[in-house]
Amino acid sequence: MDLSSYFEMKERGTDLKTEIISGITTFLTMSYIIVINPMILKKTGMSFEGVLFATVLISSLSSILMGLYANLPYALAPGMGINAFFTFTLVSGMGVSWQSALGAVFISGIIFIVLTITKVRTMVVYAIPVSLRYAVAAGIGLFLALIGLSEIGFIKTGATVVSFGGFNDKTILFCIGLIISSVLVSKGIRGALLLSIFINSAIAVIISEIGVKTGIMKHPIATLPSQLISLPKTDLF
Repeated sequence: MDLSSYFEMKERGTDLKTEIISGITTFLTMSYIIVINPMILKKTGMSFEGVLFATVLISSLSSILMGLYANLPYALAPGMGINAFFTFTLVSGMGVSWQSALGAVFISGIIFIVLTITKVRTMVVYAIPVSLRYAVAAGIGLFLALIGLSEIGFIKTGATVVSFGGFNDKTILFCIGLIISSVLVSKGIRGALLLSIFINSAIAVIISEIGVKTGIMKHPIATLPSQLISLPKTDLF
C-alpha cells in the first residue's frame, strides 16, 4: 500500500507534494514551541535542556500517531496556555513543587482520557456558552502576550501594575517584527506570519541577539534524561 492510498489523498483532494509542503509549513509555524515551552517551564526549576528534549519527543510521537493511527492532518504539541498556568499559577502562585504539579498533570490526563472515551468531554464543551469559549481563548492569548512582553523587557512591574520597560535591542526587534507581520497580514500575503518569523530571525542574527552573542552553539541544546519513565509524584492527592 502506497502513501497516497493509505492516507486517502485522492479522496480528500490532495497529493503527496501538497502534504509535504503543508507538513513543513506546519512544523515551521509550530517550531517556536520547541524553545518557548522550556523557557516558560524552566522558571519552575526544571532543566531547560530536559524540557526541550521532552517537548520534541512527545510532539513528534504524538503527531506521528495522529497521522498513522487517526489518519488526521493534525500536529500536536504542548499548549502555551497550559504551561503558563502550570508555571505561574500552580507552581509560582500556589507554591506547589514542579514534581507534584507534574503528578497532577498526569492524573488530569487520565481523567481527560476517561471523559473523552465516555464522550462526556463533548457534552461539557457544548454546555459552555460560545461567547465564554471565545472569551477564554482571548484571555489566554492576552496572558501569553503579557508574558512575551515581559520576557523581552517591553513592560515591567513598577509603581503601577504594568509600566513601559524602555527600549533595548530586544524591544526594538519586537517592534520591527510586529510592524513587518502586521503589514504582511494586512496585504493578505500567504504565509505572512511564517515569512515575518524568517525576516525577524535574520534581523536578530544581524544584530547578534541570537546565535553568536548568546553562545547558543557552545552549550548542549538538549540533554537525554537519566531515565525515560518514572512514576509521577502524587502527594497532592
